[in-house]
Amino acid sequence: MSWRIYAASATGTSHLDKGIPCQDACAFHAHGEALVAVVCDGAGSASRSDVGSRLVADTVARRLGERFEREPDWLDGDRDAFFVVAAQAVEAAREALIETAAADSAPLSSYAATLVGYAGDARAGWFFHIGDGIGVAEPACEDAGETAAAPVVSLPANGEYANETYFVTGDAWREQLRVLPVPAPVARLALMSDGAMPFAMQKNNAGLFQPFFEPVTRYLASVDEQQGSRALLGTLEDPRTHGITSDDKTLLIALRG
Repeated sequence: MSWRIYAASATGTSHLDKGIPCQDACAFHAHGEALVAVVCDGAGSASRSDVGSRLVADTVARRLGERFEREPDWLDGDRDAFFVVAAQAVEAAREALIETAAADSAPLSSYAATLVGYAGDARAGWFFHIGDGIGVAEPACEDAGETAAAPVVSLPANGEYANETYFVTGDAWREQLRVLPVPAPVARLALMSDGAMPFAMQKNNAGLFQPFFEPVTRYLASVDEQQGSRALLGTLEDPRTHGITSDDKTLLIALRG
């Protein structure tokens, strides 16, 4: 079996009204059973965070995807081993940001972005996370009629004050990098920026909001990835969605098998 990935980012009305570009980005690397997926949310107060989020998403997805190609069994290690590999990918993204900031004569903080990602295969996987956004991995049922286990949820990390979070560009990024095991095969994966959470997540963030996700998933399973991603973008740009939140919205959904 292999993955089918659908992803879209929509500019929030608060940005459209001010002529600000979408500051979210997503990227993924999929080959057979191997999947790396990343969603980044640029800080609204950072002038170049759209560039930062794109650079972080692309770099981390590429680095971890290359790791899959070199070492198909690299996920078999423990938490500390995965943390080292995830940190190396984030460090590569930071180096790219530092080079870009130097070329632009801009402070590194102007490229601030959060990061939520997943790396996994047919057996298991890991979330890796800095800042807000959320990741949800719903396990597959091994037998027909079996009740699915509870999803694994990588929750957002916020600071002491409202609307405060942590960024890849921060000095303490390594301390804020969290990894979370996903110990079973995944049937449906969702990564999203915080702008999508009000309508895509349960209020307690214990899992996906099924009245939204079930019809979306049924439709996506019936179309190819390009058509499905276009439809997903239409949903994120729907006036009813904008009525729930004016923030940028990114949603990546991966279906396996």
